[in-house]
Amino acid sequence: MKIKRILVMAVVIFAGFFLQYGIFANVPLIDTVPNILLIITVSFGFMKGKIQGMVIGLFCGLFTDIVSMNALGFHMIIYIIIGYINGAFHQWMYSDYIVFPLIVTTFSSILYNLYFYVFQFLVRNRLDFIYYLTHVILPEVIYTVVLTGIIYQLLSFINYKLEMTERRSATKFV
Repeated sequence: MKIKRILVMAVVIFAGFFLQYGIFANVPLIDTVPNILLIITVSFGFMKGKIQGMVIGLFCGLFTDIVSMNALGFHMIIYIIIGYINGAFHQWMYSDYIVFPLIVTTFSSILYNLYFYVFQFLVRNRLDFIYYLTHVILPEVIYTVVLTGIIYQLLSFINYKLEMTERRSATKFV
């Protein structure tokens, strides 16, 4: 059943990738795009623990690196860190409780954007942080957190179904 989980996770990552870069990037709702791959990393880190959070973060970061054409590993590092940090909160995971995932997604999105600001702008001596905060960080954080409420529920349902399937198949062999 591990293969089924891997295939489902691959489909979830590809779907999130398509949503983020194929659909939301082409919708001129606001000047920013919600970070769907961050939501996926946070959600599965939170639901499944540090290791799966890091693995999901690795692949989400890899796809983001490929699309953004940055140095390979730039996004992978922050996604892996975010997957690990949110995996540490796994013990507080309750599937019906949406407030805590919204809070950790908010902080993860801020961490992601600060990382991006430091290594893409601050290093190049672009010091207008207030502009970046008001025009990039806050709109993206708000947009991402609003979508987290929907996407987290969907991912929680998918995770629940996978766990039920794994439990049923484990009892057949006992």
